[in-house]
Amino acid sequence: MHFKIKKGLIFFFLMIGLQGIAQESTIQNLADDAYISKLVDTAMKNYPRMRSYQNRINIAGSNITKAKVSWLDAVTVSYIYQPGTTTIDPVNPSTSYFKGLQAGVFLNIGTLLAKPYQVRQAKQELLIARNDLDEYRITITTEIKKRYYLYIQRVAELKLQISTMHDTESALKDLKHKFEKGEETFDSYNKVQIQYSEHQQTKVQAEANVFIAKADLEELLGTKLENVK
Repeated sequence: MHFKIKKGLIFFFLMIGLQGIAQESTIQNLADDAYISKLVDTAMKNYPRMRSYQNRINIAGSNITKAKVSWLDAVTVSYIYQPGTTTIDPVNPSTSYFKGLQAGVFLNIGTLLAKPYQVRQAKQELLIARNDLDEYRITITTEIKKRYYLYIQRVAELKLQISTMHDTESALKDLKHKFEKGEETFDSYNKVQIQYSEHQQTKVQAEANVFIAKADLEELLGTKLENVK
């Protein structure tokens, strides 16, 4: 009976603890989401590929204007100016040579009919450029989140390794004191020394992982992580 009561109390306090952790995690995630938005905005302003996509949109927009103005390509205006009086060819009297200004307008039907298709094509190219930019916005947002979460994971792992190393260091000092007093064997003392050395190596690796994850994130940001506030 007492065992069931204790078991129930343990379960009750465990659920309360889990709810507290869940609430803390949710609040942290909300804070991270706001910070991630700043990271994404920074990447969209600084990352060179984003500017390249915007340049493509600008070029596509200019091509529409160019296609609309090129309607005039179908029209050709020419003129001939010959000073003097009109002459008649005596060999071919029906042929005469007019003097003065002669102008003519020529219309290229093929070029004229092709213009609407060129305008529509330019508009489609602008639409494609905008779609490419929208797609890359989604891609870079997802990539920023992945790299940021990995960075947070690496920082957490480093903190855990530092805490573990400190605990092992304290245990090593205590065991060394006992060993010197003859209260502990050399084998026990040596095992803790080995554990401490292993934790030191793991800490160094954890630090390197943090630097690598931070560099990967800053690659997309185009600036130091500390500059994003």
